[in-house]
Amino acid sequence: MTFWKPGLIILLMIAAICMVFSGGCTDEGSSAPAEETETPTVMATPTEEVPAAGESVDYSDSYNWLSLPAVDKEVDVFYVYPTVSANESGSMLITDDVDRALAQGIFEAQASVYEPSANVFAPYYRQMSTGVSMTSADELATDTPEFKQGAVDVQDAFEYYIENLNEGRPFIIAGHSQGAMALIELIKNRFGDDEELRSRMVAAYLIGYTVTDDDLAQAGLTAATGATDTGVVITYNTQSPTSVGGPMLMAGAHCINPLNWRTDDTYAPSSENIGARFYDDSTGEFLREVANYSDAQINMTSGALMTNIPEGEELDIGSYPEGVYHRYDYAFWYRNLEQNVKDRIKAYIGSKVFIA
Repeated sequence: MTFWKPGLIILLMIAAICMVFSGGCTDEGSSAPAEETETPTVMATPTEEVPAAGESVDYSDSYNWLSLPAVDKEVDVFYVYPTVSANESGSMLITDDVDRALAQGIFEAQASVYEPSANVFAPYYRQMSTGVSMTSADELATDTPEFKQGAVDVQDAFEYYIENLNEGRPFIIAGHSQGAMALIELIKNRFGDDEELRSRMVAAYLIGYTVTDDDLAQAGLTAATGATDTGVVITYNTQSPTSVGGPMLMAGAHCINPLNWRTDDTYAPSSENIGARFYDDSTGEFLREVANYSDAQINMTSGALMTNIPEGEELDIGSYPEGVYHRYDYAFWYRNLEQNVKDRIKAYIGSKVFIA
């Protein structure tokens, strides 16, 4: 396994990281009927000028929220979407109708995993776009002003959510790729010194980016080691057994197998895969669902989640190296993730009832 040097990471981050995903596969022969899903997304008109760089987003304005749900469940999810914007300025313009629609599409493809079990809140944020300019080959994406601005937006939205929307309920934080990157900054900055906040976190699904021991130590959290431990971080990066890896997988990455929920190299056959679910990530259109789609095993050297997809399957992986299935980190394991969210919530609520 080859780990990526910072310069290579940046070149690939700009060219490929979390692009607007096309999702799905070319073979539609195994299509299942689309399920009717209702996304509680608030659509509103802006009530004030778009904040300039350095100014804060007003999260008391519903226009700046991708999803403000009707609260009818015991647990919330605070979800942050991956990179959808190609804005040439380097940052997503959260008033741009095209970028907003792309964020809504990926919300359908990913956040729908959480909707059966929780109230899903999701802010728009001025994320780093694929048009970002790097000052040097050694600069990390997380060092750019554009990423930092987006990460501040995520923290501001979370603070508003906790103070005004959460009302003391247990919560999950969840994201993918750049969304996970921003949430890693959030947990490091916000959770380490706040035991009460950590105690209300059911779990953090920080998928599609490297989470290290140092990240966890700063956040006062631990990595998940099973299917029902709570207050933990769930993370993995999906690729083929022959892949050299992509820019999201770096040294020290934690990984859990979403089929057997183990952190060793115990092999999980495809029979344990409840169902992969494919969407057009740019529109949110459901494409197909396939039971027993692929197997999973952790590479204990690299920290990668390895999988073999069905023979003859053709997937669009974008500009990533061979076998990097970053675009499908949610799709391949969709039904197993959905079940795991239910299981962790049940375990969390059960533990609190027992203590009470």
